[in-house]
Amino acid sequence: MHHLFKTSIILSLLVSVIATAQPTEQWPFDRTPLTELHKSKKKVFAHYFSPFPISIDNKNPEADYYQNGFMTDTGERNKHLKYGGYIRQRPLPRLPRMEQDWRASDMLEEVRMASELGIDGFSFDMLSTPGQGKHWNKLLMMLDVVKDVDNGFKILLMPDMMAGFRSKPEELVPAIIELANHPACFRTDDGRLVVAPYNGQQQKPEYWANVRSQLKAQGVEISLWLTFQGWWKYMDDYAPVMDGFADWGTSTFDEQHNWRRKALVEHDRKGKPFMAPVRPQDFRPKNFHGSESRNTALFREMWHTAIDHAQWVQLVTWSDYSEGSEIAPSTATRHAFYDLSAFYTSWFKTGKQPEIVRDAIYYFHRVQPTTASASSPNQTKPFSVKGKAFNEIELLGFLTQPGTLEITIDGKTHRKDVDAGIQSFTIPLTLGTPTFRLVRDGKTVIQKQGAWPITDQIEYSNLLVHADGGTAAVERDYSKPVAFKTEIQLGKLIKPVTAYDKTSFNKVDGDPAVIMLPTEESDKALQVEDGKGGFTFTMGPGNSHKGGRLEFGEQLKLQDGQEAVFHVKRLEMEDGGGWVAFFLTIKGERGSLNITPRKPNQTYVSSSLPKFKVERGNFDVEYPAVYRIRKVGGEIQFVYNNDVFFTADAQKAQGLDQIQIFLGSQKPQAKALLEISSIELRQVK
Repeated sequence: MHHLFKTSIILSLLVSVIATAQPTEQWPFDRTPLTELHKSKKKVFAHYFSPFPISIDNKNPEADYYQNGFMTDTGERNKHLKYGGYIRQRPLPRLPRMEQDWRASDMLEEVRMASELGIDGFSFDMLSTPGQGKHWNKLLMMLDVVKDVDNGFKILLMPDMMAGFRSKPEELVPAIIELANHPACFRTDDGRLVVAPYNGQQQKPEYWANVRSQLKAQGVEISLWLTFQGWWKYMDDYAPVMDGFADWGTSTFDEQHNWRRKALVEHDRKGKPFMAPVRPQDFRPKNFHGSESRNTALFREMWHTAIDHAQWVQLVTWSDYSEGSEIAPSTATRHAFYDLSAFYTSWFKTGKQPEIVRDAIYYFHRVQPTTASASSPNQTKPFSVKGKAFNEIELLGFLTQPGTLEITIDGKTHRKDVDAGIQSFTIPLTLGTPTFRLVRDGKTVIQKQGAWPITDQIEYSNLLVHADGGTAAVERDYSKPVAFKTEIQLGKLIKPVTAYDKTSFNKVDGDPAVIMLPTEESDKALQVEDGKGGFTFTMGPGNSHKGGRLEFGEQLKLQDGQEAVFHVKRLEMEDGGGWVAFFLTIKGERGSLNITPRKPNQTYVSSSLPKFKVERGNFDVEYPAVYRIRKVGGEIQFVYNNDVFFTADAQKAQGLDQIQIFLGSQKPQAKALLEISSIELRQVK
């Protein structure tokens, strides 16, 4: 079922991520086609931290685990009371998904977003060993999602030597062997599996040499890239056992600017290729500190260091909200660092700064001075700032021509005339809500109203840099949660079903879409059809509650590898104090199996087979919906949209091949309506 779901919506993803030279109007540049970016020897990965998916529990974002558990001071039984919440922002919220496998659907969305940047994949933080549960299972799910996308995006394996493998280093080799043949794992051009352990210095060089030899004995050749914290301290000892190296990097602008860049020149890299870290910021409420990034200065400086000195890049991070370092579209940084990542990824991989073809502005600032005092008696100490603190507002412009950058706040407008290109304009952090503009020839080209007021009257400290911006061509809406529409993936059409064998309904020709829930008593259930495969069935009130039956006979008879597809537009009912049910049925001489919508938001599985046990009770649905009855390998599967929600084995499925629709209710006063816009016979994809 898991695999079937993931493959079902790949087509819609590929449309967006394999597009060739199309303008990317949300960005100030037109991105090079993904196929060309992936050919580059320069590689870019975004560090994926699995504890923070798009949704943790698939609930309404106003009352989900992010909101009630992580972002409030009383969350997780007051665990975060001393610092005002575990995190200060979350992934952009979405409404609950109706798919059973919504976790894979969310991962697919993350892969789509990351792929659009032009990066080569996620460096997946392997927090647990195969026997430790959910984070390992998330890795397996991500690998399968990426495999089915099949657009060049890959997973760089990054065993976390500070997590599960710290206490169980002996489990690393079996874990890598389990994953080694997965097609979604990133490999070098010569086919070696790349393994990039985080904090590789936690194990001695001899351990890594042994890991390599054990894997080779099992037929697994690896390219080992150890990730360090302060790489220059370990090169002499570890260079002989590794193929490349990475560093987790600094979180302060001053350190990066003053000596981290120089270290790549002044220290011997032993001829090893380097994966450079690029981090937007770092803020950890639970540790009572943040680091001074000077808005985008750290991010841009790290990118330029990578452009000058690195072969690969790791974006630190895609989704570690506990450290405030995420570039994924989020509630407080929105798409700002995400958009900058797209620009600099193309620059890094092509070796040339992208041409700015449309104006864009982005703004960055904290929402409180670093000196502000928290009023909550629960905050036990002030938050500290690593590095020299700068309280500034920044407006970053991407200009096609010279212009003027403007920041208005507290009744005063600050201006800076700038040339074309990438231009940064900073002013001191000021209380109030800022407005940002790009002006040219006396006319406003772009204006962005600040989304957050800056205040020194605070309950808890918050050192997270907030951000927003973009081009004039694309206005993103952050006012409400995203509602994802499920893309239905269907097999080849064999035929539309417009005819049937017989019906016990009162048949009337007409427009099914205009039929309403009946109000007058009737003796017989009604079937309105348009002759093109559209039907609306109604029953009640009165004796028509006894229902009706439409049998397709030879017009819709399933063979192996085929499915009957019902496009259900709407379902309405008033149950009259009893049960009401619609049955989409596959039957034979021994009885039937039925998809049974019984409420406007619920469906279950019923049967008239001997000794049948209901294996799927009520589950939530919404309309429009697609119900599918399929025969595969002697089994019968029931599918809601893209989800297989019931499978009957070959014994139960034996002899079942005829399709019918049946309606019925318990009480005479009940009323019901089912509209089907079309019915199809298709091959199973």
